[in-house]
Amino acid sequence: MLVHDVRFKPKAFAADFSQLFLGIQIQCAECHNHPFDRWTMDDYYGFVSFFTGITRKPGAEPREFYIFNKRRAAPSRHKVDGRPMVATVLGGEGPAAADLDSRVALARWLTSPQNGLFARNIANRLWARFFHRGLVEPVDDLRISNPPTNGPLLEELARRFVKYGFDQRALIRDICNSRTYQLASKPNATNKLDDRQFSRARLRRLRADVLLDSIIKVTEWDRPFRNFPKGTRAVQFYPRTPGDTSQPLWFDDFLKTFGRSSRSSICSCETRGEPTLSQTLHMVVGKNITNAINAGLVTRLLERGDGPRALIEELFIRCLSRKPTAEEMAAMLELVAEDVKEKAPYEDILWSLLNSTEFSFNH
Repeated sequence: MLVHDVRFKPKAFAADFSQLFLGIQIQCAECHNHPFDRWTMDDYYGFVSFFTGITRKPGAEPREFYIFNKRRAAPSRHKVDGRPMVATVLGGEGPAAADLDSRVALARWLTSPQNGLFARNIANRLWARFFHRGLVEPVDDLRISNPPTNGPLLEELARRFVKYGFDQRALIRDICNSRTYQLASKPNATNKLDDRQFSRARLRRLRADVLLDSIIKVTEWDRPFRNFPKGTRAVQFYPRTPGDTSQPLWFDDFLKTFGRSSRSSICSCETRGEPTLSQTLHMVVGKNITNAINAGLVTRLLERGDGPRALIEELFIRCLSRKPTAEEMAAMLELVAEDVKEKAPYEDILWSLLNSTEFSFNH
């Protein structure tokens, strides 16, 4: 779980856990009661005690480690008076069950229907995934002084998430079937200035790994990830960790350019979604797009002998999930008129489709 520090530190574990799974930043309560929320130093150090026993030991292989929990680890001590703080869940009135592994006790509390923190956090993060903005923003900073734009909606989503047995797919189905999700992205006079109330869809660029996987899928690029099994997807790769001396992979630059988190911290701000000039240049003249286009898709389509109209239609459906309009088809046919059997004009069409905002943005 700990992503930005290779050392095992209970305080870092507690801060990361609460930020990821609860959407709460409790690290402010390490030295003083939280100035903008209800969490006290007692809450903080009681929560840290869940993680004091987590450690690791080397395995049989050089890069293999076993993570385990020492059942009798000493609890954390309060910074002010040094008293030992028994493991206590956030907002809890008493210590966790002493007969349980601390991780088991924490997991049971996390997924308890009575714990609204976890359900609200996941509901908010799922909403943000589809709307490019959470009901609470940032998504990892849920606190009293940062209320949701629509509190009743967040509570209803959290209630349904619990009702569905924490089934994310069921909640996603509800979100995607909502009228709000199906709104058009084109603004009108009443909502053109709105960026908080979800009165229209917001254009958002595909996430870096999703975009790369889409390019690979559309172009039928076979085995783009050398030395990895066929079918490996970009979403499966972790960024290089600090101090990693291994040879960089060819797609590291692509993923970095398009805003994938470096995992130097778990802050939601690490993942960037805004378009940049570097991204445009990467798509226009980058070697990744060139290699994808040269992967042989156009050659295989030409070998089918279906004719230029069918080939152009195939490229549009692959890239944009729709057929070309009459105007687009006329322009494309004019482009290939002189070389209907040559692959160059069709590769130009494929290049232009991959560089369209319709391909790289979620509308």
